[in-house]
Order: sequence, then C-alpha cells, then structure tokens
Amino acid sequence: MNLNQLLDYLENLSADFFGNIKIVEKGMLGLQGSYVELLTILALGLLAVVPVIVSSRRRQTFRHLNQIAGIIIFIFVVFTCLGVFGMIRNFHRGLNEIGRENIVALYYLSVPLTILATSMIFGATFCGWICPTGSLQEFISIFTRKWWTARKKKGFPFSWWMFGASSAVLLIFLVWMWRLSVTRSFFIEDSNIYWSEVLILLLFILVWRQKEWDGRLRKLKVLSFWIIVAAALMSIRITSPVHLGFAKVYDPASFLATVMVILAALAVPRVWCRYLCPWKVAIAWAARHSARKLVFDRNKCTHCGKCTYACEIEAVDEGRIDPKECLMCFKCVDVCPTGAIYVSEKWCAECERQEDCKPQNTQITQKKLMFPRLHGNIAVNFICPNQIHSKSWSVSCPCKSVAKSSCF
Repeated sequence: MNLNQLLDYLENLSADFFGNIKIVEKGMLGLQGSYVELLTILALGLLAVVPVIVSSRRRQTFRHLNQIAGIIIFIFVVFTCLGVFGMIRNFHRGLNEIGRENIVALYYLSVPLTILATSMIFGATFCGWICPTGSLQEFISIFTRKWWTARKKKGFPFSWWMFGASSAVLLIFLVWMWRLSVTRSFFIEDSNIYWSEVLILLLFILVWRQKEWDGRLRKLKVLSFWIIVAAALMSIRITSPVHLGFAKVYDPASFLATVMVILAALAVPRVWCRYLCPWKVAIAWAARHSARKLVFDRNKCTHCGKCTYACEIEAVDEGRIDPKECLMCFKCVDVCPTGAIYVSEKWCAECERQEDCKPQNTQITQKKLMFPRLHGNIAVNFICPNQIHSKSWSVSCPCKSVAKSSCF
C-alpha cells in the first residue's frame, strides 16, 4: 500500500465515521412542526445548573463528568449545531426571521439565547463546564499538563520541545493541505482553514514570546468575533472547528481545523479559547451581568501561587481574576488553602448593595470620647464609602451601651 492509497483509506474511514456519528436517526424531543430540538435546550439548561448544585468537595469530578456529558449529547445525540462560528451566524439569521417565519427564528435563536441567558445567570460556565470544543482541548492537554506547569513556573522560557511540537503541527497541516488541494476544491465556507493557519503562527510566536505577547494576542478573539459578525451580515457561511461532529457530515476543512485545535492544545492548554474563539467574546459580555462571580479577598491571600498554576487559561494571577478570560471552572477556588477566592452570589439588588458595603470595603476611624458615666471611652465609626444605607450598631462598655447610626 503506497502513500496515496493509505491517505485514501484514511479519508474514506473518516467520511464513514462522521457520516454516521449520530447514534439516533433524527432529532429527539422536537417541537411539533419545526426542527427545534427541545432536548438541546433542556440539556443546556440542566448542564448549566450543575455547577450551582454540586458539592465543592468533588466539584472538579462533577465538572469533568459534565464535560463528558456535553460531548456525548451535542456530538453523538442532538443535531443542533454548537459551533463557535455557527452560533453567531445563527443568532443573526434568527433575528432576521422574526416577524416573517417565527418558528424558523426560534430554531436559530434558541441555542445562542439559552447559552447567553445561562451565562447572565451563572457566569461563563458554558465555557468551563459544557462547550465540547473547550472540553476536547482540556482533555487532550492532560498529557502535557506537568510539562506546561513546569514551563509556566520558569516564566515561559524558550523550549525546544515546544518548538519541535509546533513544527510537527505545521508539517501535518502542510501535508494535509497538499492532499486536500489535490482531491478537492475549496469554497468560502472552508475559510476556517485560515484560523488554523493563524493558530500555527501563534504557536511559533509563543515559543519565544509567550510571557510578553500573551495579553496582546488574546485580543485576537475580538477580531475573530467581528470577522464572523461581518461574514454573517454578508450572508457568508464559515464552518467552525468541530462542525463536522455537530452536523453529521464529513467536512474535510472542518476536520482539519479540529485536528489542528486539538494538536495545538498539547502545546498550549485551551489555545483556541485563549486567542481565537469568537463566541468567548459574547460569553464574556453576558457573564459581566451574572449573579455568580468569583471574588478575591486580598486580606486572606498568602501569595502561595496555587491558583495561578491551577488556571489553565491563565485568567488568575495570585488571586487577581480577569473576568473576560475566566471560564468559571472553579479550579482556583478549589485549590486556595485560605478561601481567598470564593464564589459570590448576588441574586437581588439589595444583596448587591450589601455586598458593596462589606466591612473590608469600609473606612474605619477611631476617636477617643469622654463619657463621665462610662468606663469605656473608645467609639468606632463605620463609614460606608458608597453611602448606600446605614444600620444601627452599638459599642459596649462595662456600664451601658451607646448606639450610633452608621454603616455596619
């Protein structure tokens, strides 16, 4: 068997596998008279609730089980697309169908709106607990996690291992592209190949300049988002990585992009989520308004660095959390020995006002007061910097107590 025959065999095998990837023949729990899969909406809602109800002692175990469930449901069962490009495109198309074909609008809007709504309530848990694209990257990076952590502790110096891995990914990409160029014609929907090229270029940049360039390169997500938005406005369809898993169809360009994302994640954990995922931009916007957030109490921090090394996407630096990058995986919360990072829940406006007026945010002054009839002469005034509300408090002394009106 020569090289061409081997490649033909592998391609036919891939086409047969992805053409029959679904374990069911049609959508389950479909809304009558439409293609809307209620199972997709139900699964998204239930999987988003899991982070709230599970015990903190075994939270990471439940998270991985949740990710596995997401992969099984959204790749092998339901037919609804959860592609990171497709959800942006579908959202735009659904908006255009409102008032003309409302059932079609519901089909395209149901999944993006469900994800954005759950993100506004629970934070970016879709990224850290559900997203199949992110889960595949996280599971594959297990094999290189120890090496990555050691490199991170050294400040990301030049690594021959990473250079060799990046070169291997580039070689696989070039051979694969040569094969596709011989056997197929490319269309504009295959433009996800350009994202693969950018991903490989990023790997080589990160070999030498990860510490210096990491923050700047993360802005590429915003550029990626607006490119997909512009394509949607011009009715240009660009398929996502992992699209072939959602769509029950063999898409060579999407398959190539998927393999490149997975291989690149061996060198840089969740590399797609860090630098190129356009849907993460929308999730981060929605999570800004969420009721659940991670809070850092610097007074409890011992600067042990455990949270910094636990975060695969590097959204945490000695307790300081970047909400735009955070995936709400809660690893930093679980490894913190002093509870300096904790989950804050603000389910009402009053709760938020009380959270803003906690003692750690309060200016404390002490004044010596002379009371002839009191043995104690120290009064403490709690002054709320936000001037939101006040409550009654008292200072006790051996004789009696003196009441004051201030913010406690």
